Amino acid sequence: MIESELRSLYLKLLNESISLRFRADVKIGFNISGGLDSSVLLALVNMLFPKNESIEAFTFYSNNNEYDELPWVQQMISLTGNPLNKCLLKVEEIDSLINDINYFQDEPFGGFPTLAYSLIFKEAQRKNILVLLDGQGIDEAWGGYDYYQNNSRFNIQGTTTTPVKPEVLQTDFIKLAELEIYPEPFKSELQNLQYRDLFYTKIPRTLRFNDRISMMHSTELREPFLDYRLVELAFSQKDEVKIKNGKNKWLLREIAQDLLGKKIALAPKRPLQTPQREWISNELKEFVNEQINQFKTLDFVNSQKVSFIWKEYQRGNRDNSFYIWQWININKLIC
Repeated sequence: MIESELRSLYLKLLNESISLRFRADVKIGFNISGGLDSSVLLALVNMLFPKNESIEAFTFYSNNNEYDELPWVQQMISLTGNPLNKCLLKVEEIDSLINDINYFQDEPFGGFPTLAYSLIFKEAQRKNILVLLDGQGIDEAWGGYDYYQNNSRFNIQGTTTTPVKPEVLQTDFIKLAELEIYPEPFKSELQNLQYRDLFYTKIPRTLRFNDRISMMHSTELREPFLDYRLVELAFSQKDEVKIKNGKNKWLLREIAQDLLGKKIALAPKRPLQTPQREWISNELKEFVNEQINQFKTLDFVNSQKVSFIWKEYQRGNRDNSFYIWQWININKLIC
């Protein structure tokens, strides 16, 4: 299939997918960040429903200029006029939010962005908007994450160090673990990583987290980009159609240029959404220290290793905070 035909077909199927997911007898809204995926969703929603200016958008922010995507969101919304609901994640609410969401997740979940995301569904439910559209799935289908190109073998965008610290577990406990080996049925290394993310890691995990926090507030989450026709079409393309001239999600960016202009279409992906790293080491330091001290008492944990890594983190060795969050999350679930 030539590129122009692929582009036309993908856009046609995407419009159909959005229209299908707008079928409802209740009010519908959509989640938006400042990124490419949700910006394309916003543009197409307004093209498909040009007379319905009451379709409301939802986003979260934390009042931190290094992480908030609110300026880009407001720039997009200014073009369409959709009502925008801004949900503020406050550092002083983190503890209570963890407790509330732990109950509904009933397993370890993704971190502070999940807490922030829950505020969107809470606000939507308050406004009696019971169906929300979201932009999940584009990165997995079109090769959008940085680790698809940098061979890090991680499955978290934007990190250069490991997001887990298995050395904090007791040796006997680690021996019980089995290394996860994912199928690699394709000749393309990119497709094998995408296959892993679509069927085993990213998408199953994200949908599980997000479904539970949406239903926590009696709202329904719908994902137009995960329509099976769109995923199959994108996934089946050659590597050079997904990543071209150093740009990932190449075809989506081509579509976005027509809809939104080059500035948005060619913008790099911003991987971090909340100041989790900074809050853990500053505003929440006392809370985190208490959680880690409790975590160290668990019988499968090597307390000395935990103490050493936590001290290193406080000294500034914090390329990521995923492992700190894992300790807090596990402690909150168990204790």
